[in-house]
Amino acid sequence: MDQGKISLSEIEEIFKQLIEKLMSEEFEETSIDIDNYWIITADEWSNFENDINPSVGSLIDDVEALKLLIEDSDRPCSFVDFDRFASVLRYISEKMNPPS
Repeated sequence: MDQGKISLSEIEEIFKQLIEKLMSEEFEETSIDIDNYWIITADEWSNFENDINPSVGSLIDDVEALKLLIEDSDRPCSFVDFDRFASVLRYISEKMNPPS
């Protein structure tokens, strides 16, 4: 695998394996027990020179916005949806494998 690069086919395979992992754990759905989380903006998350000023995100809002992609076939998918989905995946990860 080429370091520093990831292809669409690799991303597709990773998503497939993540879905298979959820299925093997008999994951059906999750309830959102903790709504708010910290967001580090794109211009700050790789800048180690300055202090960060995190914003607050809402998992409930993220899930509702993502579900609109399913409910409204005319709704365009945006890169903000990637951030929303990443937050949901992180929540699922932490809920199913809590930090010790």
